[in-house]
Amino acid sequence: MPYIKFLGGCREVGRSAVLIESNNGAQCILDYGIRFKGEERLPLDGDFSNLKAVALSHCHVDHSGALPFLFKNKDIPLFTNPLTLRMSEILIKDTIKISNYPYPFGYRELQKTIKNASFLSNEVRQKIDDKFYITFYDAGHIPGSVSILVEVDNKRILYTGDINTQETNLVSPAEPSKLPEIDVLITESTYSLREHPIRAELEKRFTDDTLNIIENGGKVLVPAFGVARSQEILLVLQKYNFKSEIFLDGLARKVSIEYAQFPNSFRNFAEYKSAFKKAQLITSREKRKNLKKRSDGLIISPSGMLKGGAALEYISSILNDPSSAVFLVGYQVEGTPGRKLIDEKVFEFKERNSRNYRTRDIFIKAKCNVDYYDFSSHADKIHLHRYIDDLKFQNDSKFIFCMHGDTKSTTSFAYDLSDKGFNSVAPEIGETYKI
Repeated sequence: MPYIKFLGGCREVGRSAVLIESNNGAQCILDYGIRFKGEERLPLDGDFSNLKAVALSHCHVDHSGALPFLFKNKDIPLFTNPLTLRMSEILIKDTIKISNYPYPFGYRELQKTIKNASFLSNEVRQKIDDKFYITFYDAGHIPGSVSILVEVDNKRILYTGDINTQETNLVSPAEPSKLPEIDVLITESTYSLREHPIRAELEKRFTDDTLNIIENGGKVLVPAFGVARSQEILLVLQKYNFKSEIFLDGLARKVSIEYAQFPNSFRNFAEYKSAFKKAQLITSREKRKNLKKRSDGLIISPSGMLKGGAALEYISSILNDPSSAVFLVGYQVEGTPGRKLIDEKVFEFKERNSRNYRTRDIFIKAKCNVDYYDFSSHADKIHLHRYIDDLKFQNDSKFIFCMHGDTKSTTSFAYDLSDKGFNSVAPEIGETYKI
């Protein structure tokens, strides 16, 4: 009988990592990410001497960021797809570059990770050891994202990764009906206690509010995540025939260019290309300087939580302009500058870069309009329950492990599922379960 050991992502969002071990000791790791605060930022280390493969659900660094650590002294297959590998490379490089945390790996280990990559197409069964297989299924979260079905010792374990069952402008939704019968589910719980707004209404409100600011002589800064969220916003604006000028800066610009190399990863690639062409790319200091002088326009630029990135080049002037606005379009983790801006209408940023002794402190009470639009790429409470209800279990045990959410989200979700007849638990880091 196989074992499941939870190495990270338990009762927290960050450092997602799950170890599956077969009865004969063969091992497979599903994701190996980082978290952004605290002393321990990597998943649990351990005896991975019989590690046969690593499988990656998607590129976000809370799932991919610690992968180089696994490849410091090992050469094993990393199963992923071309888009996820490229985006992971970009994001991990960025993490190494800007972080002051002493991660136990660097660019050399990242390059070794990339060299060990093996590409696996969705719905293709891949053997990794005797009676040990993995299969990818579309997760609907971001381009390239997958859920991972593990077949080991005649048991089927489904690891959702991050999933979305609602269609977005960028990708098609996850479809549980395509999945075979399973014995065990390991599910994300990020929004298990929340319901997202109706998408069409949210898109319309965002577009109308943005246009209203610009028509009244102001600028709108959208600090969007560089991967997927910035591109989703471009498609929303295209959908509603947005006519004002759009500017794309920072990592959002770089990722948008890279995305164009992977046409099969999008719901409608022609629409994506059309939306991207309407954006003006900020590719030099001179262009950025000129943009800062403009009185109107829409600027899309990371970081999504205002923890850094090119968005900081624009934030001060916009916050001090009552005619302008900052519209946040992604989840704001507690303690981040973006969260404080929403909650208190105050922007506070402190930077201490130990590598070049640079310091930067910003404290501004916002005079501009500040708003939050819940453009989530995760399933919410209703859709998580529907997803699980649509799954087929092979027996009455119906084991479910709730992870990738804070303590309240994971434990409450597990409790609600137990009321519906599932054997559900919110595991803690380091716990091992025999299936």
